[in-house]
Amino acid sequence: MAGEETGSIGVGRSGKIYSTPLGRLVTTFILAATLFLAMGLVALQPASGWSWSIADWRSPAQTDPAIWSSLLTGLMAFIVAAWVWALKPANFAAALFALSGLATLIFCFFSFPTSLALPLREEVISWFWILNMLGASAFGIIMICLFLIYPTPVPKWRGLALIVVLGFGVWTVLRTFGPWQKFAEVQTITTVEMMVIVITVIWQVRVSSIDPRQKAIANWLGASTLVGAGAFIGTVALPITFGSLPLVRENYAFGFFLIIYGGLALGLMRYRLFDMGIWAYRLVFYAIGALLLIVLDLLLITLLAVGRAQAVGLSLLLVGFAYLPLREQLWRRLASGRERNDELLFLQVLDVSFRSNSTDRAEAWVNLLRGHFSPLEVVSGSDSTMEPEIEDEGLALTIPAVGDMPALTLKYNNHGRSLFSTKDLVSVRHLVLLAVQVLESRTAYDRGVSAERIRIARDLHDNIGAQLMRALHSDAPDKKDSRIRETLADLRDVINHAHEAAIPLDEMFADLRAETAERLDPHGVSLVWTLEARQETRLVPANIHALRSVIREAASNTIKHANATCLKVEARVTQHNVRVEIEDDGQGFDVLAVDRGQGLENMRARVCGSGGDFLIQTSEAGGARLIATFPLQRYEQ
Repeated sequence: MAGEETGSIGVGRSGKIYSTPLGRLVTTFILAATLFLAMGLVALQPASGWSWSIADWRSPAQTDPAIWSSLLTGLMAFIVAAWVWALKPANFAAALFALSGLATLIFCFFSFPTSLALPLREEVISWFWILNMLGASAFGIIMICLFLIYPTPVPKWRGLALIVVLGFGVWTVLRTFGPWQKFAEVQTITTVEMMVIVITVIWQVRVSSIDPRQKAIANWLGASTLVGAGAFIGTVALPITFGSLPLVRENYAFGFFLIIYGGLALGLMRYRLFDMGIWAYRLVFYAIGALLLIVLDLLLITLLAVGRAQAVGLSLLLVGFAYLPLREQLWRRLASGRERNDELLFLQVLDVSFRSNSTDRAEAWVNLLRGHFSPLEVVSGSDSTMEPEIEDEGLALTIPAVGDMPALTLKYNNHGRSLFSTKDLVSVRHLVLLAVQVLESRTAYDRGVSAERIRIARDLHDNIGAQLMRALHSDAPDKKDSRIRETLADLRDVINHAHEAAIPLDEMFADLRAETAERLDPHGVSLVWTLEARQETRLVPANIHALRSVIREAASNTIKHANATCLKVEARVTQHNVRVEIEDDGQGFDVLAVDRGQGLENMRARVCGSGGDFLIQTSEAGGARLIATFPLQRYEQ
């Protein structure tokens, strides 16, 4: 089938220069450059006749600029076409493209015999026009055949191509050689060919509409061809055909063909297919704007007898205030695609991220993407995907895993009617980034909730438990009631985890000392209390909770497990840290073998969680020693 690569022409182990893409490109470029230099040498020749002396040559500034315009157009068209063929030598469409480049080079290089200063014989001038006519007609024939097969072969393309070749070929030959020779007929031939090209391109767009990739190529080729061919037809071919002077000199108008060659090169190389639809609309809109500017300029000059400068100004004003707003509206409808509500999308991402479990989140994520892009298929993607990417020339869009939501691949955008574009890629990147940020926020929230629960559990065990134990061992009913009320106050403080104001250090230690002594006294345990700190020092709630919890839990353990007669508490507050040493003279325990229980682990967690150190020591003679050190966080009023 046309357009499929079945082999590599000229590729082998022969070692020839054209066996590689670079070799083929260099070879064709050398041939084109040699012919360019030869024709340039002809253009520089003086009116006195051919001369090999550089001193006799004219400077390029003395030559007709139209000569160099034709030469550069032909050279650039051929190089672009040769480059595509060099990369795809076995592709039939690329081969036709290369032949069209050669035809363009020929008709451009032999289009200016009357602009040369060098005197030429009549037969030489005739051969200039013959080659120009053959090249121009061949360009039209090849382009029609190319659009019959690319990007999608049209029905019965072989028969149609044969009719085109025979029809325009015979017409061209009859008008180039023999009794019906008429070189001026080339304008009519090329005009008809251009119109057939436009019709073929429109047909190609319709035939290629089934496959989104082929449709994108066809739209792009159609836009570039309509603009390039339409500009040449409107400015040169039609005016000459109807007996008028061209609006633009023919040699300059050849430059319009470079638009066609640029579009064909991108289409044949299938470069960024997913953006070609947007490119096509933009190219058409810009061309329409330029055409309106020219038409308005001509109408103002011819109908209203307005000066050229004033006409240009009025044309710009009318195009700016009339066409550009209309173009903006059309652009939103045709090129912008489906309207998407960013606020609703943000809410949907939030809804997905805050689902209760991973299964619901994954299902909601798929539904969000379905609603946003309307793909025909959503399949599992590769876990190795790190960033959203467009694949299969825009048919698929891969999305990486987001948190516990799996990687996905979306296929056939917009119900299979369009390709995934760069705009879609940017959109899904924003979606993924937003989902990642929301999930991270949710994870941080969950961690905060868990930490708060752990804190409350520790405070209930260390502080509330100690307070209730104190009330339990109190003999006086009034004291028992008072301690229960204090415990309830502490319970509210644990839940709220906030103090209206920081407590002075000496006041906090005085209350804690009295509480500890009162708890130890019923059990026959004396208290030795030592404090080294400045009286004006105020601690933040985190330090206060840690100090209370450590001292209270240590006192509880001494009462319940140590069989001690004395408990020593030494607190030292320096400029940078708080150090508490608690020691009893009880029976001690094996640090490695004992079950530490919830209390010891809570103390360790509180101190280490504040960035401090926690150490428990015991000796053979009995007794246990606890050392807790953590950074000091001062209260800033």
